[in-house]
Amino acid sequence: MVFLLLPSLARAQSSFETDPFASRFRERPNLDIKFRVPEAGGVIKVSVSDGKGGRQSLISETVYEVQAPPGGTVTVEYQDIRLTADYVRADTKTKQVVAEGDVVLEQGPSRLTGLRLEMDLNDKTGILTDGQAELAGILVRGAVLAKTGARTFEIRDGAVTACEGDDPAWEFKVKDGAVTLDDYAKLKNVVFRLGGIPLLYTPYLLWPALRDRASGFLIPGIGYSSSRGGFLGLSYFQVLGRSADATVTTDLYTKEFFGVGTELRLRPSEGTSFTGSYYTVIDPNQRWQWKTWGTISADDLAPRTRAVVNWTDYSNLQFFQTYDRDFSLTSTRTVGQRAFVTRTEGPFAFNLRLERETALYGPTEVVLERKPVLEARLRPTGLFGNSVFVEAQGSGGFLRSIRPAGQPAGDYERFDLFPKLSAPLSPFPWLSVNAEAGYRVTQYGASVSADGRSLTDEEYTRTTAQAGLELTGPSFARVFGVKLGKLTKLKHVIEPRADYQYQTDPGDLSRTPVFDEVDTILPSHAVRYALVQRLLGKEKSGVSREVASLELSRLHYFELPVGVPSSAGRDSPLDAVLRVNAGPSLNFDARAAWDLKAGVVTSTSVSANVGSAARFLRFSYYDSRPVGAPVPSTQLRFGGGTMVMPRFLRLDLEANYDIARGRMLEWRSLLTWEASCFKILTEYRDLRIGAIPTRDFRIGLNLKNIGSFLDFTGRLSN
Repeated sequence: MVFLLLPSLARAQSSFETDPFASRFRERPNLDIKFRVPEAGGVIKVSVSDGKGGRQSLISETVYEVQAPPGGTVTVEYQDIRLTADYVRADTKTKQVVAEGDVVLEQGPSRLTGLRLEMDLNDKTGILTDGQAELAGILVRGAVLAKTGARTFEIRDGAVTACEGDDPAWEFKVKDGAVTLDDYAKLKNVVFRLGGIPLLYTPYLLWPALRDRASGFLIPGIGYSSSRGGFLGLSYFQVLGRSADATVTTDLYTKEFFGVGTELRLRPSEGTSFTGSYYTVIDPNQRWQWKTWGTISADDLAPRTRAVVNWTDYSNLQFFQTYDRDFSLTSTRTVGQRAFVTRTEGPFAFNLRLERETALYGPTEVVLERKPVLEARLRPTGLFGNSVFVEAQGSGGFLRSIRPAGQPAGDYERFDLFPKLSAPLSPFPWLSVNAEAGYRVTQYGASVSADGRSLTDEEYTRTTAQAGLELTGPSFARVFGVKLGKLTKLKHVIEPRADYQYQTDPGDLSRTPVFDEVDTILPSHAVRYALVQRLLGKEKSGVSREVASLELSRLHYFELPVGVPSSAGRDSPLDAVLRVNAGPSLNFDARAAWDLKAGVVTSTSVSANVGSAARFLRFSYYDSRPVGAPVPSTQLRFGGGTMVMPRFLRLDLEANYDIARGRMLEWRSLLTWEASCFKILTEYRDLRIGAIPTRDFRIGLNLKNIGSFLDFTGRLSN
C-alpha cells in the first residue's frame, strides 16, 4: 500500500536476525485487480426466491416493483453485475434500479453491501447509503458510497480498514475521498484509530490500489527516534521492465536530519541477478553518513563457472550505531566487499578472489585486502586403483593490511602451495587406518621487522611438513530389542580411536606477516586417543539415527606446544563429551575437561535445545578455570520463545550473562501481539559488549494488507 502523509507532527515466528522495519524497499503493491469487459447492451433479468408473502407489481410498461417474501431475496442480473436485495424497483428501458434492504452488489472482484442503492446499470454508477465495499482485501465503509464508474468510488463520512466486523481493531476515518482501482485512493481529513483511540491525523492521504509491480508510492515510514525526532519516510517504486525495478526513498526528521536512498533490482537472465542500494543521512551539522550494500550473482556466464559480488559498507561505526534501524546490525564489528569467479574442470577448481574486510574495534579499524588472489584446488583423486589419493591447494596474489601505528602493515605478495597424499588402509577387517602426509611452502614478499612494528621488503620463505595417522577400531557392538517411543531396536557400539599428528617447525614466526589462518601454523607433535560409545536407534519404519554418544579423549604431546609451560606436563586434561538426541524436540550436549595432574576440572559446558519452533527453550553454560589463570570465565546464554496468550501474544528472549564478573553482557526481548488484521512488535536490546554500550527499543505496528505503518525507535541513557 502507498500513502502520502502530511501529519500534524513534524515518523510465524519472531526472530532477532531480521528486522521487519529495516527497509521500506521490500514493500510492494500486492493488489491484483482484474475486470472482464462485458458485452454491450443486454436485458435485465429479475428473479425472486420462492416463498409466501412476496409482491410483484408492474408500475408501467417497463418498470417493475418486486418485494421479496419474508426470508427471501430479489435478484437482478445485468452483464457482469449481480444485485440482491429485499426490495427492487427496476426500469428495463433506462436500466435504472433502486434497491432497499440487505443490498448486495457484486461486480468482478468488488463486493458492495448497504441499506439502499440507486444505480444506473448502463454506466455502472450509483449511490449506496450506509454501505461497505470489499476491494481486494480492503474494506471501505461510508455513510454514502458513490460508485462513479466501473472502477471508481467516492466516500463520505466513512472509514478504510482490513478488519472484519462492525467494530474494527484499526481504521482510517475519512471525511471524504475517492478510490480508483488500478490507480490510487485519495482521502481527505484522515484520522488513524487503533482500538478506537485516535493516534494520527493527516489532512491528505494517497494510497495506491495498484497491481503487483505497478509504479507508485509505497507505504511510508512513520514514527519517532530519540536521536532524530519524529520522521516521515516516503518511497516511490518504479517498474523499469519485466526484469528490473527501482525504489527511491526519502526520510524527513523533525530534528533537521534528512535521509535519502535508492535501490535497484535487475534480473537480465535466469541465472544472473543484481540488487544494490545506497542510503545517506545528513545531520544538522551538514555531515554526511552513508550505508551501501548489494549483491551480484551470475551462474550462467559460462559452463561450470560462477561469479558473485557482494558488499556492505558504512561511512563509519556511528552510522549503524545511530542511524540504522536494523537491530542486528548495530552490533556489527566487521563489514566487507567481496568478489570471486570460480570455475571447475574435472577434479580441479579455480577461484579468483578480490576482497576488502574492515574489522571495527571502537575508533580503531583493521583492514585486510586481497587484491586479487588466485586460488587453485585439486580434490582428492585416486591413484593406483584408489590405493592412494592426491589432493592439493595453492594460492598466490597480492595482500594488503592497514593497521594502527606501531603494527606491521603494508602491501606484499604471498604464494602458498600445499600438496598432500593420503592412503586408506585395511590391514585387518576390524581395523580402519588412514595415513596422510603433506608439504607446505609459503613465500612472502615482505617480512616483519626486528622490532615487530613494521614490514620490510625482505623476502621470506617458510616451509613445513605434515604427517598423520588415524586408527579406528576394533569396534564392539550389541543390539537390544526395546519399545521406546518409535524405537524398536537399540545398538550399543564401543569404538576406540587414535589420531597421530606431526607438524614440523615452520620457522621464525616473528618474521611472518599475519593475514589469515595460512600464516598461523604452529609446530605440533601429539597423539589423541579416545574411546567412543554410541547408542544407535532404529524405528519400525527402518529409519535409524544416533540417540546418544559419549566420547572420552586425551592428548599426549611428544613436544610441548608453543606457549605451554613445561610444568603443565605432556598430557592434556581428559576431555569428556556427552551428546543426546532424544528426538526433534530435545537435544543435549555436555562437555568437561579434567586436569588429572592437578586433580581439578578446568572447564565445563552444558547446552540444550528443547521444544519446536512454536515453543522452544535453549541455553548454554560455560565455565573455564585453567590452572594458574587469575580470573575464571563463566557465562550463561539463554534463549526461548513461547505464546503467552494462545494465538495472540508471543514472547522471545535472548540473554548472555557473565557469571564470573556478575554483569549482563547482552539482553534482547521481542514481544509480539498478533491479531487477525494487525501486529504490534515491541523489541528491546541491551548490549554491553564492545566499546559502545547501547540500550535500544523499538515499537512497530504492522497492518494487514498495508504493511509496516508505524516505527518508534529510541535509545535509553546508559
